[in-house]
Amino acid sequence: MRQTALRNASLLAVLGCAALVTSGTLATNAASPQPSSSSVTCAQYNRGGTDFPPLPTSLDPTCAQPPLDMVGTPGQPSADTYGWLTFIAMNWPVVKGRCIADSTKNIATAPANPTWLSYLQPDAVFVPSGRPAGWCGTPTGANGSGRSAALAQLPPRVRALAAKHPEVTLFLHHSAKSHDLVTALNVEQRRHLTGGMRGAPLTDPGLKGILDATDQPVTDQNGRFVRYTVAMNFDEYRYIIAKRLWTKSGQQAAGVLKLPQGARPGTSGPVGAMEFKAAWKILGKNDDPTHFFWQWAIVYNDDSGAPSPGVNPVKAGLVGLHITHKTAGQPNWLWTTFEQTDYKKGFNNPNCPAAQCPPNVQTAPTPYIELNPNGTPRNKPVQVVAATPPTAGQLNPKFQAMLGNSPWSHYEEISTQWSGNLGGPKPHSLGNPILETFVKQTVPYNCLGCHNFAHDKPAGNKSDFSFQIHAQQ
Repeated sequence: MRQTALRNASLLAVLGCAALVTSGTLATNAASPQPSSSSVTCAQYNRGGTDFPPLPTSLDPTCAQPPLDMVGTPGQPSADTYGWLTFIAMNWPVVKGRCIADSTKNIATAPANPTWLSYLQPDAVFVPSGRPAGWCGTPTGANGSGRSAALAQLPPRVRALAAKHPEVTLFLHHSAKSHDLVTALNVEQRRHLTGGMRGAPLTDPGLKGILDATDQPVTDQNGRFVRYTVAMNFDEYRYIIAKRLWTKSGQQAAGVLKLPQGARPGTSGPVGAMEFKAAWKILGKNDDPTHFFWQWAIVYNDDSGAPSPGVNPVKAGLVGLHITHKTAGQPNWLWTTFEQTDYKKGFNNPNCPAAQCPPNVQTAPTPYIELNPNGTPRNKPVQVVAATPPTAGQLNPKFQAMLGNSPWSHYEEISTQWSGNLGGPKPHSLGNPILETFVKQTVPYNCLGCHNFAHDKPAGNKSDFSFQIHAQQ
């Protein structure tokens, strides 16, 4: 009964219904955690034990482990603090070949080499034949642990180019955030969640706006498309392998999925399922590489396997990052999103009037082609304007200061969404300007509401808010 009510509440969040407009004052008016005059480690904060634990005062080795959950009194301050500590832990330098954080190094001083980028991408797990790639021995990440899982998924001509550049471990294809949401929403239409009537049409303009947002490229001020990657952590990977979810028969046998949740704070146990969705900008004119975590990358645009015209490899800078985490206290996941602080310069022309540069309007005609054969841009830039207000404004300078001169000091948290005391998402509206550029904001849009539509494919079972479960065999 509770799950049914939650699904209905999540759907109402997408539709913008008034049922989620009000909630208790505890979530929104809780006092912000106050720094202590004495030293506080990440481990001390994450153990909780008080209503409003003091913030960590420095980045020590205990910050290399992601928090198991929000701690202290539930509210937006504790959610946003969780978000920053998770961002720091998952971007902590990795142990080469082991895909775990290196506690002997420090994120503020060591070369940027994030742990999450060593994790497997879905293309290496949901393979068309054979078994998925092994964990860490052959990841698709960029941390020196091998490239075979990534290379195996590349079209032949891209693979040939990659062979000439052994230093490259990042291969960027997807120029749209995801096509999965379109499919999922169509499935939900057939499952009658819009009103309980068979064949009920999806007529709400807010849902149409979400559909528009999932398959359109974002063009930066240099005329280049944003690319996207997704990945999963070990707890989620192990669950997929145990249930053979990379196969249709495994999905059918599993039924409705319940991905693993983490242990409670202050205990020892699993982290719980985590997923990562990253947006990458090709660095060029007016971009300062020292303000980005960046990687050499090979970009290509279509399944025919043609590498992108022009210079290749390119410098690809991380410009946006979603981190989702299924925890004991938040079994409907915590939804954290970060942006790079220079993104406005790279995606917004302040001198262009709205009549000529309407905000958040897709500019590339179909079929989507990024560059001319000579490597010059084809498309007008998208005028990106943030549509949802941040909630972590007071926390951002505190953590950025601890990150020193590292590129990570040029990232900021927009917000972390959580399920409040009435089951609805808080904040009610949340999106990342680079990952949800084209979402229409006439109704509340949020992570939880959209991911409530997630099913595995092709079996069609509810997939516990994850769009990654997609078997090809």
